[in-house]
Amino acid sequence: MEPGRQTLPLENASILSEGSLQDGHRLWIGNLDPKITEYHLLKLLQKFGKVKQFDFLFHKSGALEGQPRGYCFVNFETKQEAEKAIQCLNGKLALSKKLVVRWAHAQVKRYDHNKNEKILPISLEPSSSTEPPQSNLSVSAKIKAIEAK
Repeated sequence: MEPGRQTLPLENASILSEGSLQDGHRLWIGNLDPKITEYHLLKLLQKFGKVKQFDFLFHKSGALEGQPRGYCFVNFETKQEAEKAIQCLNGKLALSKKLVVRWAHAQVKRYDHNKNEKILPISLEPSSSTEPPQSNLSVSAKIKAIEAK
């Protein structure tokens, strides 16, 4: 680590992997029918291009342990493939539910020592696909910019 550089504790570092933030081809797919399988969803996504990474999430504990969480993340090889997936899949019926397909954004959770509460400076809340592309700032630069506000 560089001298004088402070790191923040992250609760889900996989979301902040440098590749997924820099390439800008990561999508969030939500409102998944609980009956849809990981296999069938992946096969559907592969129709739009080469899938570099696919994260189908499950509940880790509690009454729903082992059940799908109702959303997933996918990284495509190119931005054009990701845009095509958004255009073709968003709002389409998959089993009994309409899919919600949007650009994924990183989520950073940190502890504010001054206020003794957690702060979410960057939301995982999916954005509209009509938003302008994000800048190529590094994760640390984005965090510093948010902290300066």
